[in-house]
Amino acid sequence: MQQIKLIWENAEALSLAAAHYFVERCNQHIADKGLFSVSLSGGSTPKRLYELLATPAFSRNIDWKKVQLFWGDERFVPHTHDDSNYRMVKEALLDHVKIPRKHVFAMPTKGTAIDCAAQYEQTMKDALGRKMQIDLTLLGMGDDGHTSSLFPGTDVLQEQKKFIKEVWVESKQTYRLSSTYRLINNSGEAMFLVAGAAKAPVVKHIFSKQAKNKYPVQNVALKKGNAVWMLDEAAMGK
Repeated sequence: MQQIKLIWENAEALSLAAAHYFVERCNQHIADKGLFSVSLSGGSTPKRLYELLATPAFSRNIDWKKVQLFWGDERFVPHTHDDSNYRMVKEALLDHVKIPRKHVFAMPTKGTAIDCAAQYEQTMKDALGRKMQIDLTLLGMGDDGHTSSLFPGTDVLQEQKKFIKEVWVESKQTYRLSSTYRLINNSGEAMFLVAGAAKAPVVKHIFSKQAKNKYPVQNVALKKGNAVWMLDEAAMGK
């Protein structure tokens, strides 16, 4: 896996670059195989990307009928809850574009977290087939070096068989659902969206020449595809 580091002046410039990149990759995949599958991330930086993709400048260049949207992780709350990643994407993007409902694969949050994780994994298998490969996985990164809902010290970090797993987040006293490394690392490509000075210490560690494996995000290692890091100057410590 090659890690490509692209640095932009601020979060807005980063988001605009990510939107252009999304459109380019979308059209390439649709031309090649007729569909484009994306795993969405939560967070404020991805939210701005979704808002941009919903604007005519970008949306008119996307054949939404041929886009499949999945969620990389979800807070275990109703879809109407303020903390719901699905709700955030719905308000920022889905309410503004004509994408078929059958192509929007939200993570279920009714029942137990264990059952919902198993249910979503089956949903993904039905949609993606045996390869279980997402074309583009969007990822953020927390100040603690977590990505998706792969938090430091959680059992999900050792999961090797499942593609989706429930995660108990002790510090927040709640469950989340998350993609595992098995799913993320099988992606055709990953794009990290990382902005803000609070991320700078982790970014500095990750890209140091002899970086020790200290943070969950460092275990993202795609089998074949590249990881593109979209960073703003603040995240680079500038």
